[in-house]
Amino acid sequence: MNDLEFLNGLLAMNPSFRFSGLVEKSGHLCASVFRQGLNEHLKGRNPEISYSQSAYIVELRKIFESELGNLHSIVYVYDKVIMFSIPIKNHIVVISTDKNIDINSVFEQVQSFIKNSESELDIQLDVKNISQEKKESVRNLYDSGISEEMIAEQVDLNLATIKSLVKIIATKTD
Repeated sequence: MNDLEFLNGLLAMNPSFRFSGLVEKSGHLCASVFRQGLNEHLKGRNPEISYSQSAYIVELRKIFESELGNLHSIVYVYDKVIMFSIPIKNHIVVISTDKNIDINSVFEQVQSFIKNSESELDIQLDVKNISQEKKESVRNLYDSGISEEMIAEQVDLNLATIKSLVKIIATKTD
């Protein structure tokens, strides 16, 4: 199951779901699905800022896992929507729902879907989804001797994705 099949499956689970997205730890939205016919509340750069903040907050909260146990989700309750940030593998699933939901039952529904899909889910970002321009930037930075961590920051991709790209780049130059 690829990332879009997974996100479409999430969206199809509940008619109250407005949006499902897959965000890298860097905050980069790598795949998303919107429910047709609904107005988007966030406009301009605000969606990007929201994804980045969600990723950052999830990573910050993970600091306490050794004392509190595994982080399962972060829920944001607004006047217009409820948003879930759920860590999964090296990514964060972001879901936006209508306001009139039961948070606990929706969370259980989503967790069940994730658990049943996780073994067949391949969300290591497929490098074919990365623009040629971004791939060339990675190649140039790699050829310049810059560390993979710095490359990830520069091109706004997670470290696992950079390592996959570097492996491909190194193979092609050998």
